[in-house]
Amino acid sequence: MSELRIHAEMAAYSIEPEELHGMVCGMAVNGNHEFVLSDFIDFVGIDALSDQESLGTFVNAALDELHDQNMIFQPLVADDEDPIGKRVETIANWAGGFLAGFAAGLDGEHADLPVDVQEIIKDLVALSSLDPEDYREEDFEPGEMEEHEASLVEVHEYVRVSTMLILALMDEHVSEESAID
Repeated sequence: MSELRIHAEMAAYSIEPEELHGMVCGMAVNGNHEFVLSDFIDFVGIDALSDQESLGTFVNAALDELHDQNMIFQPLVADDEDPIGKRVETIANWAGGFLAGFAAGLDGEHADLPVDVQEIIKDLVALSSLDPEDYREEDFEPGEMEEHEASLVEVHEYVRVSTMLILALMDEHVSEESAID
């Protein structure tokens, strides 16, 4: 189990670790250059948190990964060894958390976002509604499992790269907006 997941589990007892990670990432890539922990706590709700010190450690570690120059960022989702249904569930939870965090930290309207960001948001909305029940291994025909596995690897990489792309596009968007003002 990753250290990041352990901190997430210690920080919030009523929010799944992948959803909490998605929330942090969503709020962090919205173009504001400063992540304000107290704003995040207000957004999540103090009652959802079990340990604010662990939350601070978790948020700092998540932000360090997200902003790392070597692009080590990975969405905090189930491992490849986990059953496919669990992996689908954690991707859906992460995407839902990301969308909530992104919206909570956003200044302005969705229509004002760069077109590429709007497209990624649409894709994440679709991913957030994935139903793990549709991915029960016992329901697969022979050969289907490999197709689903390959698709899930592609989805994971899409989410990873798209998060970093939104970060870059929103930074650029905010810079352009402030140059106009």
